[in-house]
Order: sequence, then structure tokens, then C-alpha cells
Amino acid sequence: MAFLIVTFGTLIMLLFSILAAGLAMLVFEKALRIFRWWSKADEEERYELEKEFYLTYAVVYIVFAIRMFAVPLYFWTMQTLVSMIPGAMCLWGVFNALPALCWSTLALKFALPVLCSGWLILARINQRAKRNPLIRNLMGLYIALSPLLMVDSLVDLMILSRLNPVQVACCTSAIDVWPRPIPPLVLGISGQLVLLVSYLALWTAYGLLCHVASRKPIFEWAARASSLALILMSIFTVTEVLTPWILNLPLHHCPFCLFYLAPTSIVFFATLWFSMAVPWWTLLTAKLGRTDAESGERESKLRRDLWTAASLLTIISVALIVTHLIVAAA
Repeated sequence: MAFLIVTFGTLIMLLFSILAAGLAMLVFEKALRIFRWWSKADEEERYELEKEFYLTYAVVYIVFAIRMFAVPLYFWTMQTLVSMIPGAMCLWGVFNALPALCWSTLALKFALPVLCSGWLILARINQRAKRNPLIRNLMGLYIALSPLLMVDSLVDLMILSRLNPVQVACCTSAIDVWPRPIPPLVLGISGQLVLLVSYLALWTAYGLLCHVASRKPIFEWAARASSLALILMSIFTVTEVLTPWILNLPLHHCPFCLFYLAPTSIVFFATLWFSMAVPWWTLLTAKLGRTDAESGERESKLRRDLWTAASLLTIISVALIVTHLIVAAA
């Protein structure tokens, strides 16, 4: 397999993709055997399976760590290719050099780290317990996630091996010419301002919900529903308000330009991603992290800590967004 565009980043991504895929396949059969026979095994058989588990666990840990690290490395690598793709001004143009693969898998780049982190959180609960109570659940979750891991690695290999320095259209000739999804005025008030205030208000309410959920689990589903609404609302707010306002480019709406020209914005988006991931981590731990009294106790404490962290990071993120807007307007 030969690269049409060869850089340090593409070579490292190739290495990581091949390594992660190879390791994932190496231990899949062991993970399947442990999952199938653990609940049926007697004490002696469990001892043998547990020895296999430690090796499998270590390899799976490495695989998930590689795929999680590969996500920011992927975006950094693609950003370094901007100057090599004629017509590209940011990641938008690079993605358009191979749109079928790059755009269709973008959601996976954000969702897969949530799932991988969920497995690592469950592994943390298992580590703190005395008798590895989550062995079967950890192996079962790994088996369920294996297809996504393989697809992610395979797509990276296909993208990096097929990416050509072809002429592409830049973001300005694409997203900026689309009809704007929000009206200029809402009841005589700027539509952008209405969207921004609504967005910040929803984030603030979500932060409060996370705080309450850390003490009263009955509010966890309200927080999860809010996180889903925030995903869609974030897309509109970033393109329609934050990008043009922070960059002081009223007619420009490309979020990739925001991250490139105002790199500190990556900080508040990273914290927002963590906050939106917490409801699904806690759902995962609630379903798979309680197999006995000890693991249930440790899961409950960790779940409370995650909700508290989400609450604090949400408030910090809102403050950072407001700070960016004030600095841009000054």
C-alpha cells in the first residue's frame, strides 16, 4: 500500500491503524471464549480463564488507548495536509478531496472515543474491586465494540491511502452559500442573538441537571435527553453564531476555520464533549458495572463523581464561550 501524500502524520496514523487492528484481532477469540464460558465455568476453569483475561485485558486496554489517541492525531494530520490539497483552506477542503469516506465517518470519530472511554471506566471499576467482578461484561462490551474498532482502523487506512492532491472547493464556496437555517430577526431581535442566548441557557440548565443527578439519580434521564438536544443545537450555534462572531467574519460559518484560526476554542469544545459523554458513560456503568455489592458501591461513587465533573466542566465551558465572545467583540 503506497501513500499518495506522505507526511509524518500519515505514517504514524498508518502504524497506529495497523497496530490497533492487529491487536484487536489477536485477542478477539480469547475475549469470546471468556465471555461464553465464564458464567458456566467451575472454580478451576475460572482460574484458567482469569489468567487469559489479564493478557486480553492488557491488549484491549492498549487497543482502546491507541484508537482514542488516534482521533486527535487524525484531525491534526488532516490539518497538516491543507497546504498540499489545491483549493483547500481548512479541513473542509481536505475532507472534500475524499468526501464519501471523510464526511461519512466524521460522526464515528466523535462517538467511538465515548464508547472506548466507557470501557476504560468499567475497567477502572473492575480494578478497584477485589475479585474482578466485571470480567464477563468487559469482554462482552469489547466483542460488541470490535466491529467499530475494525471499521475505524480500516477507514483510516483507506482515507490515507487514497487521498490525492486533487483540486477541491474551499469552505467559503460551500457552507457560506447555503441558505441560513435561522431567520435574521425573531420578534425584532437578532436571530443569532436569540440562538446564542438559548444555547447558553440550555447549557446552564444542563449543568444544573448534572449537579442534581449526582445526588438524585432520578434526574439522570432528563440530563441525557438534554445532552441529545445539545448535540444538534451545538452544530447550529457553532456554525451560525460562534464562528462568525469569534472570528469577526459575519458571513463565514465554517467550524473548521474557527478551530484553526482560534485554536483556544478547541478547549471549550473538548470540555463540552466530555460533559455530553458523561450521561452515556453513567448509563453504561449502571447497566454493566454492578454485578455484586462491592462493584455496585464503587460504581455508584464513580457515577456521582462523573456527574459532578460534568456539572463543573459545563459551567467552565459556558464561561469560556462567553469570554471568547467578549474578547472578539472588544
